[in-house]
Amino acid sequence: MSANSSTTEGSSLSSRRFTPLSVLNGAVSALAIVFTLYTIYYAYSLMFVRLRYSNIFLGLGLALYYLDVARNHYDDSDTDTPELDGEPRSSVVDTGSITKLSRIKSAYARIDPLIAILFAGVALTATAYVEYHFTRLEQDVHLLGHTQIDLYVGVALIVLVIDATRRAFGNIIASVAVGSIIYAHSYIGPNLPGVFRHTGFDWTRISRQGAIELTGVYHQTLMGIGSTWVAIFIIFAGIAKAYGLMDFVLEVGRELGKALRTGVVQIAVIASMIMGSITGSAAANTATTGSFTIPMLKDQGVDDDFAASIEAVASAGGQMLPPVMGVAAFLMADLLGVSYVNIIQAGIIPAALFYFSVGIGLHFAVLKYGWTSPNTGSFDFRMLLGGIHFAIPLGVLLVTLVYLRYTPLTAGLYTIITIFVVGSLKVIYTGARDSELDGETIEKLGKQALLGLRTGGLEMAPLVGVLAAMGVIIEMVTFTGLSTRVSTTIIGMGGGQLLVVLLLAMIASIMFGLGMPTPAAYILVVVLVAPGVIEMGVPEVTTHMFVFYFAMLSAITPPVAISVAIGSRIAGSSFMGSCVQALRLGAPGFVIPFAFVTNNSLIYWSQATLVAFPAVLAGTVGFIVATIGFDGARDLSYPIRGIYVIAAFGAMFGSVAHIGVQIAASVAIIGALVHARVIVGYDIDESNMESPTTD
Repeated sequence: MSANSSTTEGSSLSSRRFTPLSVLNGAVSALAIVFTLYTIYYAYSLMFVRLRYSNIFLGLGLALYYLDVARNHYDDSDTDTPELDGEPRSSVVDTGSITKLSRIKSAYARIDPLIAILFAGVALTATAYVEYHFTRLEQDVHLLGHTQIDLYVGVALIVLVIDATRRAFGNIIASVAVGSIIYAHSYIGPNLPGVFRHTGFDWTRISRQGAIELTGVYHQTLMGIGSTWVAIFIIFAGIAKAYGLMDFVLEVGRELGKALRTGVVQIAVIASMIMGSITGSAAANTATTGSFTIPMLKDQGVDDDFAASIEAVASAGGQMLPPVMGVAAFLMADLLGVSYVNIIQAGIIPAALFYFSVGIGLHFAVLKYGWTSPNTGSFDFRMLLGGIHFAIPLGVLLVTLVYLRYTPLTAGLYTIITIFVVGSLKVIYTGARDSELDGETIEKLGKQALLGLRTGGLEMAPLVGVLAAMGVIIEMVTFTGLSTRVSTTIIGMGGGQLLVVLLLAMIASIMFGLGMPTPAAYILVVVLVAPGVIEMGVPEVTTHMFVFYFAMLSAITPPVAISVAIGSRIAGSSFMGSCVQALRLGAPGFVIPFAFVTNNSLIYWSQATLVAFPAVLAGTVGFIVATIGFDGARDLSYPIRGIYVIAAFGAMFGSVAHIGVQIAASVAIIGALVHARVIVGYDIDESNMESPTTD
C-alpha cells in the first residue's frame, strides 16, 4: 500500500471518527452519566442545601437535553441525500418549486442544532454564575439589591426553560408559560377586565420573581422535589429500562396473549399502566409503549380507532397509579405536608376503580365485536424466571418506602443500588452458565452499568425544563393574585352548591390540564382550582385527588386529547373516532372523582370503606356496561343501558340518601350481570364461544 493511499485511508478514518454526530454522542453520554451520578451522590451524601443542589441539577439537565436535541438532529439527517419534506433537496432546488416557507424551514433545520448547542452552553454558564454567587443571591441580595448581570441571567434562565419545554412537550405548555409572563407584565395587567386585573410587574421584577431571587425556576416544590424525589425515580426507571425491564414486561404480555381469549388487550393495558405511572407524561407513555402495543392490538383484529383509544386511556390512567402516580405523588405529599405513604394509600382505591372499569370494558368490547384471540397454547411460567431478578429491587423499594418509611430520595437510592447489583449478577450468572465468564463478561458488566447511567439521565432530562417552566407559571399566577381570584370566582359561580362547584372545578381542571405532562397539569390545577373546592369543606387530600384526576383525563378529552392524538397517529386511525372510543372506555373515570368526594372513606380508609369500595366498584362496572352496550351475553338496547346508568349512580352516590340505596343498587347490578351469564346460558369462559348476538 502506498504512502498516499495510507494517508488517505487514515484521513478518511479520522473524519469518520470525529464527525459532529460522534462528538455529540460522546458528549451526551458523558454528560448523562455525570448527571445521573450527581443525582445519586446527592441522595447518598446530601452534600449541601437542596436549593443549591437544584441549581447545578438544572444546569446539567438543561445542557444534557439540548445536546441530545442537537444529536438527534444529526442522527436523523441523511448527509448524502438530505431531504426536505420527504423529497431530495437537490431535486427540489433544481425544479425551482421550493416555497419561501420551505426555505425558512430548511434554514432553521440547518441552524437549529447549533442553537441547541449554544443554549446548552448558556445553561451551564448561567447556572455556574448562580452557583458562584449563591451566597450573595440567597442572603445578601435583599440588602444590596441585584446587579444588572443578575437580571440578565434571570431572563436567560426563563427563556431557556420555556424553550426546553416547547421542544420536549410542545407549544401548549410553553405558550402557557409565555402567556403567564405577558399577563404579569405592567403593560397588560392594569388594562385587563374584572378578575384578571392586577398592578403588573416590569421586566426586572419578572426576572427577579421568575428566576434570580431563587424562586420561579427554582420553585421549592417543583424544582426542589423534582430534582430529588422525582429525579431518583425517573432515573431508576431509565436504569431498569436499560437492564431490560420493559422488554421483559412486553415478553410476558406476548406470552399471556397466547393463553387469553382477549389476547394482548389486557396485557397492553397492564404494560401501559405500569410504565405510565413512572414516566410522568401520558403522551410520552403513549408514544413509547404504544409503538409496541398498538400494532399487537391491530394484529389481533382490534379496530384502528379502538386500538389507539385503548393505549391512550391506559397511558392516561397510568398517571393515577401508585406508588409514583406520574411523579405527582411526591409533589402532592410535599404540598400537603403529609406522609408519602398516606398519598399512596389515598390513590390505591381510585386507581383500582379506574383500571377495573377499563379492564371490564375492554373484556366486554372484545367479546362484543369478536376480537377474541384463538388460544395458541398455555402460558409458559418458566419464562418468568428470566425476569425474576427484577422483583428484588421492586421489593426493596416497597420495603424502604412503606415499612421502613424512608424518604423517596433514600428509598430510590437503595433501589438503584439494588438494580445495579442484581443486574450485574444476572450478567455474571449468564456468563457462567454459558461458560463464558472471562474478560468479555467484565467488559459487558461495565458497558451495562454505563448504559444504565446514561439511560437514566436521558430519561430525566426532558422533565427538567418543564418543572422549571411550571415554577415560573406558578410564580406569576401567585404574585399577581390570579389563583385566589379564580378560586373565589368558582365559589361565587357555584352559589354555595357543592355539586356545582365540583362541576366547575372539573371543567377548569380539564381545561388547565390540556396537553400538559403530569407534574405541570397537577400543579397548575391545584394552585388555581383546589382552594375553591377546599373552601366548600372537601378534605384536602380528596380535593387534590379530585382535580388531579380530571387534569389527567384531559389527555383523552377533545379538542386536544394529546394521548389520543399520538395513539391515532401510530394506529393510522381517525383522531375524532379514536376520541369517541377513548371517552367510552374512560367514561367511569369522569364519575369516579365525584364518587370519592361523596364516599370519602375511599380516600381516608375506615370501616366504611368495606361497604363503599365494593358498592362503588359495582357502580363503575354498571357504568362501563352502559357505555359499551354489552353485558357479557348480548347487546343492550338504549332503555336497558339507561337503567344500568341509573343503577350505577345509585351504587356510587346512593349513600347521600341512605346507605341502603347504595347497597341495593350495587346488588342489582351484580344480579343483572350474573343473570346475563348464567340464566341466559352464556358462559364467557367457554373456548368455543360464538360471536355475541343482539337482543
